[in-house]
Amino acid sequence: MKHIFSSCSSGSVGQLLAGGFVHIGAWQAGPSGSIAFQGISPVPCKPGVYVYAIGDEVLYVGSAQRGLHRRLRHYENSKNLRTASRIREAVLKELSQGTSVDIYVIVLEEPLTLHGGLPIDPVAGVEEGLIRDIKPKWNRRGSGAR
Repeated sequence: MKHIFSSCSSGSVGQLLAGGFVHIGAWQAGPSGSIAFQGISPVPCKPGVYVYAIGDEVLYVGSAQRGLHRRLRHYENSKNLRTASRIREAVLKELSQGTSVDIYVIVLEEPLTLHGGLPIDPVAGVEEGLIRDIKPKWNRRGSGAR
């Protein structure tokens, strides 16, 4: 697997695209403090890593173990998930200022195993590596934000 970001990089969208991510759409303001996805249909149902960005700046990295479509829907309508609610509020703040929040994804289709059959989770590995390298502002883990 390619190393997408160097340890001294700022984490640009161009680097994501070079690493295999694709732009699938953007968030739009919805009714009553919600957000609505505008983009490709259908969103992949497979596990993957997703990124929220403004312009060339990566602001949030997340993983979707049960599928990208399902995970993005949580941001639209879940009131009970703390992370989804916190990130939705950050997205809404940007949208209220007229800023577009783009969504990029990568689907990692090949399951990996070590010798002896030990499993490797590529989705979790890519998410963790990106968070560690680029320290996105909206991610609490790895950024020092609270």
